[in-house]
Amino acid sequence: MTSFIAFAISNNVGHALISGPSVRYRFYNAWGLSGLDMIKLSVFISVMYLLGTMTLAVAAFFFFPQIQASSSPTYFLIHAVIYTALALLIVYWLLILIFRKPLRLRNVEFSLPTPAMTLIQTLIAGIDLILASLTLYVFLQHQVELSFTTFLVIYLIAQLVGLYSQVPGGLGVFEGVFLYMMGDTVPGDSILGALILYRIVYFFVPLAFAGPGILGYELVQRRKLLAGQMQLVRNIVSQAVPQIFSLLLLISGGILLVSGATPTDTNALRWMRSFMPLPVMEISHLLGSVVGVSLLFLARAVRLRLDAAYYTSMGLLGFGIIFSLLKGADWQEATMLSLMALLLLPTRRFFYRRSSLVNVAFSWQWFLLIGIVIGTSTWFGFFSYKYIEYSNDLWWQFSYKSDASRFLRSLLVIGGAIIGFALYRLLRVSPVKAELPSPADMQELSSIVRAGQTTDSHLALLGDKTIMWSDSRKSFLMYSISRGYWIAMGDPVGRPEEMESLVWRFREMADLHGSRVAFYQVSKKYLPLYLDLGLVLIKLGEEALVSLPSFSLEGRRRSGLRQTDNKMLRLGLTFSILDHEQVAVQMPEIKEISKAWLASKGVQEKKFSLGFFAEEYIASNPVAIVKQGDEIVAFANIWETDSKHELSVDLMRYTSAAPSGVMEWLFIQLMLWGRDQGFEYFNLGMAPLAGLEKHPLAPLWHKIGNIIFERAENIYNFEGLHAYKEKFDPLWQPRYFATPPGLSLPSVFLNVTRLIAGGNIEGVFRK
Repeated sequence: MTSFIAFAISNNVGHALISGPSVRYRFYNAWGLSGLDMIKLSVFISVMYLLGTMTLAVAAFFFFPQIQASSSPTYFLIHAVIYTALALLIVYWLLILIFRKPLRLRNVEFSLPTPAMTLIQTLIAGIDLILASLTLYVFLQHQVELSFTTFLVIYLIAQLVGLYSQVPGGLGVFEGVFLYMMGDTVPGDSILGALILYRIVYFFVPLAFAGPGILGYELVQRRKLLAGQMQLVRNIVSQAVPQIFSLLLLISGGILLVSGATPTDTNALRWMRSFMPLPVMEISHLLGSVVGVSLLFLARAVRLRLDAAYYTSMGLLGFGIIFSLLKGADWQEATMLSLMALLLLPTRRFFYRRSSLVNVAFSWQWFLLIGIVIGTSTWFGFFSYKYIEYSNDLWWQFSYKSDASRFLRSLLVIGGAIIGFALYRLLRVSPVKAELPSPADMQELSSIVRAGQTTDSHLALLGDKTIMWSDSRKSFLMYSISRGYWIAMGDPVGRPEEMESLVWRFREMADLHGSRVAFYQVSKKYLPLYLDLGLVLIKLGEEALVSLPSFSLEGRRRSGLRQTDNKMLRLGLTFSILDHEQVAVQMPEIKEISKAWLASKGVQEKKFSLGFFAEEYIASNPVAIVKQGDEIVAFANIWETDSKHELSVDLMRYTSAAPSGVMEWLFIQLMLWGRDQGFEYFNLGMAPLAGLEKHPLAPLWHKIGNIIFERAENIYNFEGLHAYKEKFDPLWQPRYFATPPGLSLPSVFLNVTRLIAGGNIEGVFRK
């Protein structure tokens, strides 16, 4: 690579003794070669080139007498050059054969090559030069009658003169010397074309590859430095791309509307009549106008970076291309739309906001801009057909030449589309914008959560769900909105006497916005209330509660837990609880463990019913850690209530260096710690699909759930998770999904899964 780039550059820029070594220095210096080594290498290559050139010229001169016999004046010059070269070769070979001591130039010592190495140098350089000369000879042989040996001598002399003239690439010098040595017998214009082709092939084409080659190398060497600069460029591009394509979509829509308002090209129309059915042409004309006006409205969604806008734009541009060709073989219009689609294709990552297209907000400026485009295209249409006298019959004329009729019908379709869109916007239920809790809200939530009886209410402290407060703000309900459903996470929290009014207000607010309600992972405590709302109950599984006052590692049933405890103690593991201040100090290490755990498992953070790593959230609770020596190998953030009724954990993560069974040992130590602190229960979380009825007359959901529970270990180890939690002898409490009746169950399940996956449909199918 280095040789190719160095020769390609030195051949073109001239000053070969400087440019070539400079390029080699840039590469070899980065690879650890010393300056002296690079000087020796440059000298070695230069001598090698001279050996090959002089040896070839001398051989061609003495082995082919016709060169010597020539009486042309230029051949006397050839004689002088050849005999000089012969003398230099004799001197050099005598040095190689006789003078074995290294040559010294001040403090630099050069060892002469061995005779074998010199012979190899000569052969390789000779082959290289013959191949290079053939590049010109192939183009020249059809122009003049010239033997290859005579040509080779002339070529070598011209190249030497061009090289050492220091003119960039020997441009003009090589050609001038070559033409001069060819003599007056051959017209210059006969071989000028061959010389130009040679210059392109041997000089310019390698340079075209060498330039990107050295640029790529420099980019790789500076990738860390460029990474920061590229991030700045990406940020600028990220801001500019949606705005640029918003403008391009406006232009595309305008092109389609103007095209639909102006007459079809008569030549294209005459050609299409032979094979295009009239109904296809008429329908394509109308649909092209519909696509045009749709692109005008879609431009706003593109500017807002909505993910749905990207896919819709690609689809509409594709339809626009098809309709442009079908309505009048308008290939120029189709080409422009194709170009815009190709430009838009690689920009998917810039459209990251998730929202419905029908909820896009339009300012009066946008409506004015859309009106100007539609008004301009309408003016073009009336101007194009101003000489056609209007009559009602125009609306019903269908023929290949009825451009005016097609324009009027497209106006009607465009007007209908705009009126329909406006009516939908006016008559639809206004969408509600989810509001996340403020810092002041989080403080109030924290006090209510800690005063409660169960730990799952800590999910409110994640700050990713909307909060509905009771009138007294002593109770709350947390929920998220997804595609027509308001889905509450768990039971309402707070004062029991406020639950009924809070739940009904939740139902009323959802109904006010055209949505239905559901409650995910609720307990049996408020089941009558959910039934009163008109919801049906689906059993999701059972939650494991370990009674802490009676928990110990004694007895036969706890032998497995006891073995785990002994194993970890032998490995030198230690367990401790970090308070809020200690968590803040250890946060960088805990964060790195979390990132490494996610990467090793190939998973992404979940939400809604599960916690995710956020520094403020982690720091709001105590954290249990396991150390091996001075290094933290596992951690879990703790959920606890002031009443000491329940203790639990949320995130449980560990390093790749942690011994097998470390999380089980962390559970054991937490339970022993909780028992000593006076907690009543340790919540191990839910075992999905556990405890479903197996009776032959059980509901269909229970039958399906039991099959998944027992046989779907490739999807999720439901049975193994239940067996693992069973080792702690827990009390099993059912958990339900209160959902609207009828056929909405699959839809609401999908929406819950989407919420857990972070709000995107792709996450439903990934870990």
